[in-house]
Amino acid sequence: MSKYKTFEEANAALDTAKEELKNLKEEKRNYLTENGIKKGKAADEKQIKKIEKMDAEIEKLGEKIETIREAAKELKPKKERVTKYEYPDGITDEEKKKFRAKARRQEKAKEKGEDSEKPAKKAKEEKAEGDEAKPAKKVIKKKTEDED
Repeated sequence: MSKYKTFEEANAALDTAKEELKNLKEEKRNYLTENGIKKGKAADEKQIKKIEKMDAEIEKLGEKIETIREAAKELKPKKERVTKYEYPDGITDEEKKKFRAKARRQEKAKEKGEDSEKPAKKAKEEKAEGDEAKPAKKVIKKKTEDED
């Protein structure tokens, strides 16, 4: 568990840590320019030790920032996703797709002033009446060489 209780608290700590890191880097940069030191070329042991100490502090603060980021990420509140449709419970993704398509058809029909359920029922009834008029086809099974 992190030592931060809220997301805002963790974010505030992250901002202060980032500010500290920025100040440390600026302090190191100023020290190098004041003493005329170019990267990796210190004049004496005192300067080398001081630069290494600054680098260690910067590294330590960088690790602290990473831990604070992780804590903030865990504490970040999840956003509620607002959908246009209200799905029934226990519906699969494929069923959701069909549900949305049906809802869009109904919405489109309402815009035109029709009731979306009636045309579908009429089409099914017409199809059923058409099936009664046509005789059923016989299924003919082909003989294979194994059956002979």
